[in-house]
Amino acid sequence: MIKMKKIYIYICILVIITSFLFCINIFLEKHNQKHIDIVQEEEKKEEEEAKYEIDYKANQTITVKLCKSNEVVAMDVNDYLRGVLPSEMPPYYDIEALKAQAIVARTYLYRKIKYGNADDNADICDSSAHCQAFYNKEKIIEIWKSRGFDEQTINQYWKNVNEAVVSTYNQVITYNGDIIRAYFHASSPSRTEDISQIWGGESIPYLISVENNEAEDYPNRTSTVTLSFNEIASILNNAKILRGLVNANDISSISICENTTSGRVKNVLINNQKLSAEKMRTLFGLKSTNFTIQVCDNNVIFNVVGYGHGVGMSQVGADYYAKLGMNYIDIIKHYYTGVEVYTLETKEE
Repeated sequence: MIKMKKIYIYICILVIITSFLFCINIFLEKHNQKHIDIVQEEEKKEEEEAKYEIDYKANQTITVKLCKSNEVVAMDVNDYLRGVLPSEMPPYYDIEALKAQAIVARTYLYRKIKYGNADDNADICDSSAHCQAFYNKEKIIEIWKSRGFDEQTINQYWKNVNEAVVSTYNQVITYNGDIIRAYFHASSPSRTEDISQIWGGESIPYLISVENNEAEDYPNRTSTVTLSFNEIASILNNAKILRGLVNANDISSISICENTTSGRVKNVLINNQKLSAEKMRTLFGLKSTNFTIQVCDNNVIFNVVGYGHGVGMSQVGADYYAKLGMNYIDIIKHYYTGVEVYTLETKEE
C-alpha cells in the first residue's frame, strides 16, 4: 500500500514537472513570437521610411540658370519657390490653390534634381517652356507695379506668396515613395488630359484624366486663332514635319481624324498625313489641343477651349476648388491620382 502511494506521488510530481515545462515552453514560444513580430514591425517601418529617402537636403541651396543672361546663380530653395509661385500663378488666387502650386513647384524642382536633368551645370532654368517660370522678388514687384497695383495690394500679394511657400515647407508629392512628375497647366474645362494620350504615349498612373470644374469667367477659357491656307503651309514647310512640301490647296482638306480619351484632338489629317494636335498647338500658337476646326474663305479657324497641355493640375481649377472649401492636399490628390503629400526631413551637413 505504501509502495503504491509512493508511485502515485512520483506520478503526480512528474505530471506537475511536465506541465510546468510545457507552460514554460508555451511562454517562451509566445515571447519569441512577440519578439519576431516586433522585429518584423520594425523592419516594415524601416522599409516604409527607406522608400521615402531623397538624395538631397530639403532646405538646400540650388543653382538656377537665367536664360536671358546665360548666368547661373545660387539661391536658397525657398527664395526660388517664392520667385516661381507668382511667375506661374496669379498671386490673388485662393491661398489653398497657392499652397498647392507651391508644393507642385517644389516637387517639380526636386524631381529635376533627383533624376539629374540639370541644365548647363544648373539644377533648373527659369524658362517656362523648359522648366518653370522664375523671376526674383525685385522683378516680380516691378511687374506688379507696371500693372497698376498699389503698394498695399503688392504687399498683400507678396504675403500670400510667402505664406504659401512657408506653410508647405519641405512638402512634396510622392507616388509609391517616389517624387512624381508634377505637371501642371492653366486651364482645362471639363476634364484634364491623360498623359498616355500625348508625349509618346507613356502611361503614368497618377497622371490620368480626371473631372475638372473651373470658373467660367476665366479670360482664356476660350480663344480663337485664324490662319490662312498659305500661313499654315508655310509653317508646316518650315518645320519640315510632313513628307514633302505642302501647298495652300492641300490645307483645304484639313480635318480632325482622332480624339484623345478626354475629348481633346489627338491627330489632324492634312494632305492624307497625320499631324499631332500637340505639335500643332506649338506651331500654330493654339492655347490647347481642345479645339474645333472651321474652314472658311481660304482660312482655317481654330476655336479653342482651355489653356495648356491639360496634364496634371489645372491652376484655374485649383482656384475654383479652393473657393469651394477644398484644402491644398485635397486639391493635389484630386489632380494626381493615388499620391501622397510627404514632408521631407531636413538633413544636416
